[in-house]
Amino acid sequence: MLLEHLCDVSWTYDLLHEVEPSAGADGRIYGQGMATFAGRVSGSARWSNFPRIHNRFALPDARGVIHAGDCDVLFALSGLSSLDDGQGVHVMTFATAAPTYLWLNDVLAIGEGTIDVEHARLAMRYYECRVELPLAHFAS
Repeated sequence: MLLEHLCDVSWTYDLLHEVEPSAGADGRIYGQGMATFAGRVSGSARWSNFPRIHNRFALPDARGVIHAGDCDVLFALSGLSSLDDGQGVHVMTFATAAPTYLWLNDVLAIGEGTIDVEHARLAMRYYECRVELPLAHFAS
């Protein structure tokens, strides 16, 4: 597998509603926010997230739109983030009809970064994940 830097993203929540976990159920958060994408994908984004909270981990389920110059790119994001140490991993996919970003429709991006729970911010770095085939030991 090859990883090529795709973009850095600064995520900031501007709306949060939380239901704490109970003895019989996971917690939930509903949030909305803004983001800044910088790199091969650049622009500002508006997004919403409805993560499940389980055992001090957030499992994001986010959707949004990146305003990349004169075009829009939709995205979907999932992952796993620790609410204790702030470390997180994301998986992101994209959809667009914009000619300059059509290549994104075939990209699976993985990201790593940190969460500042107190200030409702995330700093993430995303990589385009490319398959490197054939694998040497399967070639024959």
